[in-house]
Amino acid sequence: MVKKIAASGANVLLIQKSILKDATNELSLHFLAKKGIMVVQDVERDDIEFICKSIHAIPIAHIDHMSEDKFGHAALCEQSRLLDDTKIFKITGLKESKTVSVLVRGSNPLVIDEAERSLHDALCVIRSLVKSKSIITGGGSP
Repeated sequence: MVKKIAASGANVLLIQKSILKDATNELSLHFLAKKGIMVVQDVERDDIEFICKSIHAIPIAHIDHMSEDKFGHAALCEQSRLLDDTKIFKITGLKESKTVSVLVRGSNPLVIDEAERSLHDALCVIRSLVKSKSIITGGGSP
């Protein structure tokens, strides 16, 4: 299986959590690493769909279906850790993609929810500006 993956030309594998939960073990990860193939395990289904849209890739369910035309392209894929050992997987240098992810962190769920609402409000203002090209202040200030 490792030889088929390496022959296909893939250098990063994203493995969905629900489908291939037990598809990898330490030995397979070792051989993939020796071939220079990065493996990211336990990716959520919604994240897979978002990543595929962003990098213009097509999800592949079987190794025999791996081909160059289904792969996405990015300049850099890296996995890093934050101070609290949270893993973050970053994909940068996408061609013809206007995708941005915003990481919201906070000390407790209440802070995170409030930050998410504030970010949503700001994005709605930007969307309104893009649609109408003019804005008037609110709250009775006119």
